[in-house]
Amino acid sequence: MTWLAIAGSAVVTYAARAFAFRVALPSGLPRGVTRYLDALPAAIIAALAGPAILVPGGTVMRGPELVAALVVIAVVAWRRNLLAGVLSGVATVALLRLVLAA
Repeated sequence: MTWLAIAGSAVVTYAARAFAFRVALPSGLPRGVTRYLDALPAAIIAALAGPAILVPGGTVMRGPELVAALVVIAVVAWRRNLLAGVLSGVATVALLRLVLAA
């Protein structure tokens, strides 16, 4: 199942990157296709990370990872920047693990 998810993600990512050459197309893509391609990276990350964060091994996660996921969602919603969200999530996990380990 994991290999199927990896292969599916690879196909979708490759297709999205192939569409990046839409600038070279003589006519623009429909607005719906453009919005879809813009939302695709966030959807792929959420689909891959969501189950691993929320229910790893069949139990609901309670810890730094869940708090970091909420921080990522808040930062991305606020700043509309996926990189800022991911970096804030990594910083949150690192800080909470450091504080909770002490």
